[in-house]
Formats: sequence, C-alpha cells, structure tokens
Amino acid sequence: MLESLDDLRRDTRVATEHTITVSFVHQQESGRAYSNPCRSQDISVGGLKILTHFPVPLGSIIPMEIDLGEQWAVIEVKAEVKWCLEIDDAPTFYIGVKLIDVDKSNLQVWKKFVQNL
Repeated sequence: MLESLDDLRRDTRVATEHTITVSFVHQQESGRAYSNPCRSQDISVGGLKILTHFPVPLGSIIPMEIDLGEQWAVIEVKAEVKWCLEIDDAPTFYIGVKLIDVDKSNLQVWKKFVQNL
C-alpha cells in the first residue's frame, strides 16, 4: 500500500499560497546555473511545497533564500528535494523540500512565521 504525501510528513502544513518568495540556484543541462524565483504553495516548520517551471532531481540539496515579506526577513537555508510532480504541460512542477540546514536565528524566525499563518 502506498503512503500518501500527508502520511510522510512530520509537521502539519498550512495549505496556502503565500506572499513569500523562494529563490534558489538551479543547474541547467547546459551546466549554467540561474536563480529561480518561485512562490510557496504550502508551508510547515520542516519544509514547503513550491511551484516552479522545471524539474529538480530527488535528493538534490539546494541553497535557498526565502523572503518572508517586509514585516519579517529574508532567511537563507539549505533544503533537500523530497519529491517533484509535473502538474501541466507549460511545464509547471510542484517540488516538496525539507529544510535541512538552517541557522538557529533563521529557524526561530521561520517557526514564528509558520505559527502566525
């Protein structure tokens, strides 16, 4: 029996498209890297789902900047890609990431932000 994505999550997620912006560097097939701004689709203390226009390989470790908005901060984290799902032919993908490397002060800001959603 396959587990649903919800069964695999440790933390409760808030299903909301939020004004935070996530930017990360993606390595293209050509070998060039570029910054990819995208929006969050749901958020938890341990990770988030983002919307992007290219696939990212499972297990990839990506440095990310998360802009929480003018009342909060921009935090830097490293995240592991846990799943990637193509949702249309545009192409558009949902990517689920787990936050794996967040310094203590950024983690406190992130937790407070999620609790206030």
